[in-house]
Amino acid sequence: MSAVVRLDTRVLDAIIAAMPQKAEELVAAGAEAVQGRAAAKAPVDTGALRNSISAGFFRSLLWHVGDGVEYGIYQELGTSRMAAQPFMVPAVEWARPEYNKSWRKLFEAL
Repeated sequence: MSAVVRLDTRVLDAIIAAMPQKAEELVAAGAEAVQGRAAAKAPVDTGALRNSISAGFFRSLLWHVGDGVEYGIYQELGTSRMAAQPFMVPAVEWARPEYNKSWRKLFEAL
């Protein structure tokens, strides 16, 4: 006599199919949160730095957030003649708790 075992994988298949889309949405939301906070924290003289901060899709599950002015790095890190006025790193640190919580919720839903 042989035993027959049937495994219903419909729920697992649905999770696997839905995961990439939900993961992409979380990454996009995280990048957009960093962009908004960085723009809010950026030092303003002419407004060019603040207006140049953007978030954009790079490839699957990878977005880029950065500024489009040549002096942004000097504002962020400072120079020998100018103190740093960080805006990007604080924006990432500000967004991190909510971003981590979103990923935790996604994985708990599995």
